[in-house]
Amino acid sequence: MRGVSLILVLAGVAASSSAEAQVIGRPSSPLVAAAAPALEGGGSIRLHPVLPSTRFSTGSGELNLAEAGQAHGAGPSTGAGGPSPRRAFLYSALVPGAGEYYAGAKRKAALFFGLEILAWSLYATWDGKGNEIEEEFRATADEHFNPLDYLAWRETNTSNKTPITHDLPCEEYIEQYMATGGFGDCSGIDVQQYYELIGKYDQFVAGWSDLRDASGNPTQPVQVDSAKNFDSDIRQAYEDRRDDSNRYLKRAITVAGLALINHVFSAIDAARPASRAGEARERFEASQQARSPGQTRLLVALQPRGRDAVPMLMALRRF
Repeated sequence: MRGVSLILVLAGVAASSSAEAQVIGRPSSPLVAAAAPALEGGGSIRLHPVLPSTRFSTGSGELNLAEAGQAHGAGPSTGAGGPSPRRAFLYSALVPGAGEYYAGAKRKAALFFGLEILAWSLYATWDGKGNEIEEEFRATADEHFNPLDYLAWRETNTSNKTPITHDLPCEEYIEQYMATGGFGDCSGIDVQQYYELIGKYDQFVAGWSDLRDASGNPTQPVQVDSAKNFDSDIRQAYEDRRDDSNRYLKRAITVAGLALINHVFSAIDAARPASRAGEARERFEASQQARSPGQTRLLVALQPRGRDAVPMLMALRRF
């Protein structure tokens, strides 16, 4: 520590019981402002023997200069009566950690805000990866799945041995798709279903370009008598990539939900230290009113100065 600052406060009480104070030292210090209520009442303060500390016992209660100082501008911006629980709740509901910072709980503020950053970073990573793989497997389908071959097979007699459980989505836009590569006015949900069903269900195997029979021999779509006896390696790889995309997208949705939960927990938590700070301030003010006159009172606290913490002593006596 580079030095010790002493502050001596002498208070005189007139017949009307009003107090006048003279402060020798740094009048702008928030710790002086925190102890200002002591100038308005009598009593005594007993200093705890273990230093450094900002928590002291009074004749009728306990004073925490850190909490009292925040109510006078030493901490984050608050009202005259200390941080508002409602405002702290609202701040953290909007930005996790903001309410804790406002109430003076900076470690918790860093925790909740860090979780928020982590959650949305993961969301951006996984959502981006899922969409990237989706574009990849859709390009594979555009190159290797021919819906016209599938529709031609479905009109043959050999298709009767294969259960047809799903219609081909966007079927009325297939000619436009083959000509332009787009589905025109087909809804986004139906387009998504198109790319899902052609890889998921065996009935669409006849449309894949590397169609082969159970022996591994290449074959034509019209020769498919039972879809379960035919397969496509491209289709299998396509389905694997589609599963990878879905897995990343589901992770993104999950972590987004956890981020919203973080908002709720942070808002609830922020209101608690704000309420405790207000209660501490009220207890301190009540203790000032209960003090008896005629005794010397001491306040000692650590005042930040650059990188160091400088101890400050305040001596108050009513006479």
